[in-house]
Amino acid sequence: MLQLKVEAIKWELPDVATLFFIEISGKSFSYRPGQFITLVFDHHDEEIRRSYSLSSIPADPYLAVTVKRIANGEISRFLLTKIKPGDIINAVEPAGRFFVADPETEKDIFFLAAGSGIVPVYAQLRSIFNAPGKSNITLIYSNRDKESILFKDHLDELAKQHAGRLKIIHLLSSEAKRLTNLVVEELVKKHLRFNFEAAEFYTCGPFDYMRMIRLTLIYMGFDPGQIRKENFVLDTVSVAGRQSLIRRDGSGYILTKKSMTWWPAKISPYCRRRFKIISLCPTAAAPATAPPVRPYAKPGK
Repeated sequence: MLQLKVEAIKWELPDVATLFFIEISGKSFSYRPGQFITLVFDHHDEEIRRSYSLSSIPADPYLAVTVKRIANGEISRFLLTKIKPGDIINAVEPAGRFFVADPETEKDIFFLAAGSGIVPVYAQLRSIFNAPGKSNITLIYSNRDKESILFKDHLDELAKQHAGRLKIIHLLSSEAKRLTNLVVEELVKKHLRFNFEAAEFYTCGPFDYMRMIRLTLIYMGFDPGQIRKENFVLDTVSVAGRQSLIRRDGSGYILTKKSMTWWPAKISPYCRRRFKIISLCPTAAAPATAPPVRPYAKPGK
């Protein structure tokens, strides 16, 4: 396991900060831009793991993650309020497959990100433009308003320096500009420069956002293999060999093999068996608009 010493903390936005680390155990490791690292915490005598996309690239002197504070998020709050330079955090080596292969070749690369989903995309953009290449890059970045755009100055500078290869399109809800299936189709057709079959798409954001993009691209005729996504994964807690547990009041997210559903009350063993529930993920608050939950009924009812 890696041992990461916090060297510095930089606030990017009022609720987002970048933590810079150096590895002090002497263990060698490598990573690719766009991958994530898993931080390991000892919380109330229980091991908790959280995965964060790396905002650094291998050429940087430090390893870095950029963390957004989540409402009622215990670990993000801890990282942004309690951690300070000099602290040491254990971590699992970087992993993930959300990276561009051969970005120097002549092809179109589309990045579609929402909110803090820009983090692994930002790392890839920095890496791609560290070397010459012939790829045509389009970033479609969705946010609430101008003040919530993460890495805005850096992105503007990249777009200025590489105007011939990089196009950044900001979609702001405050200006009534949102990414829809029609907008995806329009923007892709407008900015596609090279071979249709060689185009690649990388999406990072909420589940519904990425699903809409994927379905739209497939409808347009792109092969599913041309589309990659980086999931926003719910926080899980590892306890006594189990993947996760529910909150003390019994509520949480239910993950089955086919769906993810918010459940406001305790799950009985009977319901777990009947619906083949594979894990229960804790959350500090219910979603803003929780989907309706159909009451369980005994077989035959």
